[in-house]
Amino acid sequence: MLSSTTTFVSADPALFNPQSGRLDAARIASEIQLPVSTIADAIGKKAPSVRKHPDASSLQPELRRVYRIWVAIVDLYAGNKKSARIFLNAPNRYLENQAPVEFIESGNLKPLEALVEAMSTRQPA
Repeated sequence: MLSSTTTFVSADPALFNPQSGRLDAARIASEIQLPVSTIADAIGKKAPSVRKHPDASSLQPELRRVYRIWVAIVDLYAGNKKSARIFLNAPNRYLENQAPVEFIESGNLKPLEALVEAMSTRQPA
């Protein structure tokens, strides 16, 4: 699991609602180029309510997990978001040849968190 003590993740202000200051599921979905419904599934929430209130307080704990994964991957690719998206969609040998996006789609974020943590600290997965 990613933790603030072991992995530095720089903030991406574009992913926050400027009025509330909270993470915004619609902005994250747009950035990663996934449907809002996929982000809703990843965080265990219903898509209609996430679409209606994409920065709701109730979404923040799980949304932070998706955010940390995305921002860490972008950091690993030196800010190149196109390469980060390719990484998300390509089969990965450390994930039993599944694409990282499959874990987001299924809401199983722990393997991705562990992989990103290992990559960030340059440890074998």
